[in-house]
Amino acid sequence: MPTTLVLGYDGSDCAKKALAHTAEIAKHLDDGEVFVVSAFEFSIGYVPMGMTDSPLMISAEYDQHVDMVRGFGEQQIAEARAELEKQGVRASGEVREGKPVDVLIEAAREKQAVAIVVGSHGEGAMSAAFLGSTALKLLHHSDIPVLVVPRHDKK
Repeated sequence: MPTTLVLGYDGSDCAKKALAHTAEIAKHLDDGEVFVVSAFEFSIGYVPMGMTDSPLMISAEYDQHVDMVRGFGEQQIAEARAELEKQGVRASGEVREGKPVDVLIEAAREKQAVAIVVGSHGEGAMSAAFLGSTALKLLHHSDIPVLVVPRHDKK
């Protein structure tokens, strides 16, 4: 059975650093592989601007937004996989809908991963202010080891 690392990836600069660290670790494992996960969620109360008049329009617009976000995630997964494979690391991946923390833990359990790797900050308005909520929640809730890769290199 391969030694699997699950990488939470959103395409942010910090996620790219986590990708680089994951590749370095996986290269040193004889049977290492990486499962890249991009997670997304929409809140129940999500209604696109101007679409409040018709339930059918709300549903159609919502589905279009989900498809757009899923497509973006698939593009991110493809880029991450290509980078890993370029470095000689076996990689697969998947876009999943749900709370990122839950999705990452579930994927790690399914793959019997030895660790979950994430960047310390994702794509968020408050990411510059403090440790990203996904990384922090993973540290508190995961029963699988978590590697949090910092955004900045020490100088």
